[in-house]
Amino acid sequence: MAQLRWTGLTHPRSGEAWDAFESLRRGVDQLFAGYDVRGSQGVHPFVNLYESADGFVLTAELPGMKLEDIELAVQANRLSIRGERKISYPDDGRTNLHRRERQVGQFRRAVELPVAIDSEKVEASYRNGVLLVKLPKSAAHRARRIEVQAQ
Repeated sequence: MAQLRWTGLTHPRSGEAWDAFESLRRGVDQLFAGYDVRGSQGVHPFVNLYESADGFVLTAELPGMKLEDIELAVQANRLSIRGERKISYPDDGRTNLHRRERQVGQFRRAVELPVAIDSEKVEASYRNGVLLVKLPKSAAHRARRIEVQAQ
C-alpha cells in the first residue's frame, strides 16, 4: 500500500504555500474591521431605558465627557443625544501611544419611545460619567385612576 505525504496547499493564483485557515481568519478580520466589541461602528454610548408609571428613564454612559460636549433634544416621542468624545494625551514629541481602545469623535444617538413625552418637564443630570434623563409621558398617555360612582 502506497503512503501519501501531505505537502500543504498552494495558493490558486500565486502558487505560494497557503494556509487556508489563516487566509479565512484574515478575511473575517477585514470584514469586521472598524467595528468595536459591542458590534456597533463608531462612537456610540451604551444606553439603558426603562419605563415607570409616569414616564421613562434613560441612562447613557459618557465617561470623561464635559457637559458642554453633550446636547439633548426631545421631539414628540424621540430623544436625541449628540456629543463629541475627546481624549487627549501629551503630544510633546516624547510620548508614544501604545494602545487606543476608547473611541473618539462625534456621535448622535436617537431613541424612539413608545408614546409622546411632555418635553417641558424633561430633566437631565450628569454624574460620574453617566447621563440620567427623566422623560415624563404626556398627560394624554399617562394612566389615571377613574373613580366609579355608586348609584
